[in-house]
Amino acid sequence: MVLLILFKSFLALVSALLGAGSTFIFKMNHKKLCILISISAGALLGAAAFILIPESSQRLSILEILLSVLSGYLLFWIISRYYSHVCPACSASHFDEKTTKKFSEIFLTLFTALAFHSLLDGVAISAGDLQNNEEQSSIFLAILTHKFPEGLALASLMLGAGMTRTKIISYTFLVEATTILGSLIGIFLLKEGFSFYWINILMAHIAGGFIYLAIHAVMGEMLRNHKTLVVVSLLSGLFLIFFVHTLVD
Repeated sequence: MVLLILFKSFLALVSALLGAGSTFIFKMNHKKLCILISISAGALLGAAAFILIPESSQRLSILEILLSVLSGYLLFWIISRYYSHVCPACSASHFDEKTTKKFSEIFLTLFTALAFHSLLDGVAISAGDLQNNEEQSSIFLAILTHKFPEGLALASLMLGAGMTRTKIISYTFLVEATTILGSLIGIFLLKEGFSFYWINILMAHIAGGFIYLAIHAVMGEMLRNHKTLVVVSLLSGLFLIFFVHTLVD
């Protein structure tokens, strides 16, 4: 079980690295990036709506679920609002030319925030897997889907800032490797007898973060560009998770 969780976390890391590496091979325009980000946003939303929240509801009251989801949403909102954006792939238009030029100034804060985001991804992989293997397949797929455009967007930002390919891959690896660290934390909590009640609180909290990422990823694009494309791509990611969840349930 432990090796399987670590393997899944490793695959999530590889997905991000493949996304980063694709910036050196393929020419990624705004429209293509928008599609990838919207699909991954739909996958995260699906994981929250179809798996994390329903799974937590088996042991938590409605009020506890609402407070936990709200806490996850507000935490990501506060970090993004007052520290740095927790996900460079949350909007295809967010990291504009001005932001790229200031990359050296925001490097540490951006990487710290993204590392925290990846850490929670790892916790989600381990917490769900140790509770319910079938449910976890959908959570893992949602995270795996999101990692590719995340790595792509992060690498594009570094590429625009004039970094070498070696540095881009190295920094992407370092920040995304916290996903594995998060999975180890989740495994440790369960092995130390951490109550399933608090694990479900944590899963609902993570669901709130996923909802924030999904909303933040599509709202800007829907208001500015490609409204129909965003909606179709978002629904595609949402139904992908629903289909996988239904298939393995």
